[in-house]
Amino acid sequence: MRTRFWTSVAVAAGLVVSLAACGKGTGTVTADASGALPVKIGYTAPGAGYSDLYTAADYGIFAKHGLKVELVRLNDSSQLVAGLASDSVQIGVGVAQDTAAAIMKGTELRYVAMSEPHYNLEMWASPDIKTPADLKGKKVAISSPGAQSDYGLTALLESNGMKRSDVTAVFVKSIPAEVAALGSGAVSAILTQPPNGTESREKGAVRLASLANLQFPLGAYTVQAKYLQNNREVVKRFVAAEAEALQYIRSHEPETITAIQKYSGVQSPELAKYAYDFFLDVWAKTPVVEEKVIRQAFDEAAQAGKTTAPQDVAKYIDNSMYTP
Repeated sequence: MRTRFWTSVAVAAGLVVSLAACGKGTGTVTADASGALPVKIGYTAPGAGYSDLYTAADYGIFAKHGLKVELVRLNDSSQLVAGLASDSVQIGVGVAQDTAAAIMKGTELRYVAMSEPHYNLEMWASPDIKTPADLKGKKVAISSPGAQSDYGLTALLESNGMKRSDVTAVFVKSIPAEVAALGSGAVSAILTQPPNGTESREKGAVRLASLANLQFPLGAYTVQAKYLQNNREVVKRFVAAEAEALQYIRSHEPETITAIQKYSGVQSPELAKYAYDFFLDVWAKTPVVEEKVIRQAFDEAAQAGKTTAPQDVAKYIDNSMYTP
């Protein structure tokens, strides 16, 4: 389902930018009458993690930087590459392992910004589960294969001396389905980002673990290489807006909490505040793409695909548009 958030600003009328991607996105387009440059940004989760996008759309940050933005909610991270390739979105943000896997198969993509270099997950469990070790032989609900929670479950278990095979992962596609599965007793634990999964505490669940201290290439903003080549001004403006948004969410708590409530669907101010405090340890302070984080993405994608990661991953990163 698509939700549209249009922003605009008056800049030099008639500015022309080329919109290039795979397939139909190879023509050129003229900025609108107000001079704003159009771009569709795809994101892959409804929680608080993408508050940088929410606040930039709702509080005029994209407009300030001369962008006319449409936020496009993708169903899951597996749709990110397809969205970029089909030009249904020009900038996509999500789990970098998906885009790294596509690059190793020949898709020309570039990482241009990063908002979350850590997992934004926490595990909620039934009261009888006291430690991660108690999950052995139990069922854990996560969203979908290749999603952040898929990688996160493995990372959490391994950090506690366990193996993925020690538990049974149940893919349920959505966070509400995870919460429902835990509430019904169908699973013993869930792995989600707040505030959505945090709702389960109202039904007696307990927080078993946080993954915010574990490195993970999550909020990786990616574009087609040809799109970047032909639309550098659009991407440059986006990176500048992203840098401002990452500062905004840290200095404007009430506005960010309002955005979390609006976009996550969780109306409780207490839960939204809980999520905000949690994400202060997750959100990056600048949009710089760290090579070590992208290296992790390629290594994990290569392992999953039973192939070899490229030695030089820096060539897929472009930090040149960020000006401190």
